[in-house]
Amino acid sequence: MIYFIRHGQSQANANGLFAGQKDDSPLTDEGRNQALLTAQSFKNKHIIIDTIIHSSLSRASETAKIIANELEYTQELKIDDRITEYDMGDLTSTPTHTMTSLELIAIPHTESVDDFYNRIHEFVQEIKNLHGNILIVSHAGVGRMLETIRTGADKKLFYDVPSYANASITELNWIV
Repeated sequence: MIYFIRHGQSQANANGLFAGQKDDSPLTDEGRNQALLTAQSFKNKHIIIDTIIHSSLSRASETAKIIANELEYTQELKIDDRITEYDMGDLTSTPTHTMTSLELIAIPHTESVDDFYNRIHEFVQEIKNLHGNILIVSHAGVGRMLETIRTGADKKLFYDVPSYANASITELNWIV
């Protein structure tokens, strides 16, 4: 089984700011607590994680390390930059507000939607061949693109997909 966890609450989340990939916003104390609760949920369900892969951004990395420590995971954690958050361009570190995907992708210096889709899709194609229980610790934008891939929706509309909650566990049972 493949499990996806959006990182715990980051300082940017708490401050209501777009972080993207250029604001390496750290976890808050609440985010660390969320990661501990997520690990406890795996323990309560007797789920053993065989592989942990996370984004290189500190909020995902710290979430992964907290969970690994709580689960007494002894393998090396793997970093994969393909699951780094969407680059929000000129929105980085600005106050969050409601916008559509088409408004977002028109912001100067945002990442190409094709590039974002391709790196997430390539990652999915690779991990589906791994064995055992895999834990991916990443970001809201990556979760939105995963849902876009799952449903076959227009990739330009990925940001219109609701994001997973911080530190929530999502089973990606459609990746086979």
